[in-house]
Amino acid sequence: MARVGALLPLAAGVLAAALAVLGAQAAACPAPSPTLVWHSCWGEARFALHLLPEDLPLPDPAPGEERVTVTGAYTARESREGGRPDPVGLFVRRGELIGRHLARMDGILIIEPDGRTARLAHRGAVPLGGAMHDLTGFEARARFLREAVASGVSLMQSHLLVVDGHSDVAEVENAPAYIRRLIVEDAAGIGLWQSRWPLTLHEAARAVVAELAPRMAMNLDMGSFDYCLREPPGAAPASCGVVAPGGAEMSKLSNLVSFAVVRAPL
Repeated sequence: MARVGALLPLAAGVLAAALAVLGAQAAACPAPSPTLVWHSCWGEARFALHLLPEDLPLPDPAPGEERVTVTGAYTARESREGGRPDPVGLFVRRGELIGRHLARMDGILIIEPDGRTARLAHRGAVPLGGAMHDLTGFEARARFLREAVASGVSLMQSHLLVVDGHSDVAEVENAPAYIRRLIVEDAAGIGLWQSRWPLTLHEAARAVVAELAPRMAMNLDMGSFDYCLREPPGAAPASCGVVAPGGAEMSKLSNLVSFAVVRAPL
């Protein structure tokens, strides 16, 4: 009994430490706000990258899912084979290589084959298969793409606005201001952030750092390519972008990204 009694304080300390960790993790999950549209920490998350028009119509959300689908990578001016819109930069859709040319943009979004995990990376240090890959070299990039195809991941490329917690966008005089939508990666996971009013890229980077302190933030295509569809469980879908779902303007879009979550019961 004396030995058991001696272990009780230790057990209590371990339990307290575990509860403290859990509490810290819970506190790290940001609450919904006018700018935070979606976050993976709100429940069981799913991610998907869609190539257009091949993947249309998109499958319905799973029962209980709350899904937001938005435009992802930029679309090139020139079409790919068959006259179909072409995503700018590296693009892999569920292990199928669509775009092999590295654009002059630092951000890479990677979605695991099961769709449960996504992450943002700088093109100079992209994690895959237990290793870090520098995509700036041709041979290293070719090896990475072969592994990406073999592993069945999805990935796209765009501009990083925040790198390692710091804004990576210089202030430019007379820079255009638009509504901005960003994928963010913070301590709690992956989120989708949208500005409430038009901002320059520099202002958007500063704003998202102030609000969420993300490790990384990557810009998504907006303007006349702004597609956004919210699909709450048990309610009618609602358009939240410029391009109308199912409308003629969708023919110019090359890709979409879906963020879905089944919220944990309260």
